[in-house]
Amino acid sequence: MSYKQDLLEKIENKKAVVGVVGLGYVGLPLAVEKAKAGYKVIGFDVQEKKVQSVNEGHNYIGDIVDAEFSKLVKEKRLQATSDFSFIKNVDTVAICVPTPLDKYKQPDISYVVNSTKSIAEYLHKGMLVVLESTSYPGTTEEVVKPILEKTGLKCGDDFYLAFSPERVDPGNKYYKTKNTPKVVGGV
Repeated sequence: MSYKQDLLEKIENKKAVVGVVGLGYVGLPLAVEKAKAGYKVIGFDVQEKKVQSVNEGHNYIGDIVDAEFSKLVKEKRLQATSDFSFIKNVDTVAICVPTPLDKYKQPDISYVVNSTKSIAEYLHKGMLVVLESTSYPGTTEEVVKPILEKTGLKCGDDFYLAFSPERVDPGNKYYKTKNTPKVVGGV
């Protein structure tokens, strides 16, 4: 079976382990929705306070229902860690880190670069990496892809890469992560 077929089968059968890097207002709701859909989800964040809150079942994002959140954590469908070596256990990983504007009003993609480097250390054949952080056109192919390919794995053959811009409107009671249309572009 090819890596692509294996990944598709895992996704269809809810056997894929989903990773989400960045547990802020974009990443945590995404992690929760994936866990509610039946996937095991591992959230990654460098902020220990966020990791601890997730693992204790304490929600810190207003758009997430507390009872649902605690249930997912209790059932071990959602967990968090700051140990990026656990990326070796995921089949798909979404990068949902901040891209604040610098003093020249350009997106600071250092969080994307650092997250991608952390993923690259544990990148494996068949993995799908999706950049969801807001950035300028070309970031996926010109920044993320070369970092991942430094591992010796080839995009499109050994691993898969896509861009899907974040579609979160915090506080909007009508459109949430689950019912907001998504655009996904694969490399």
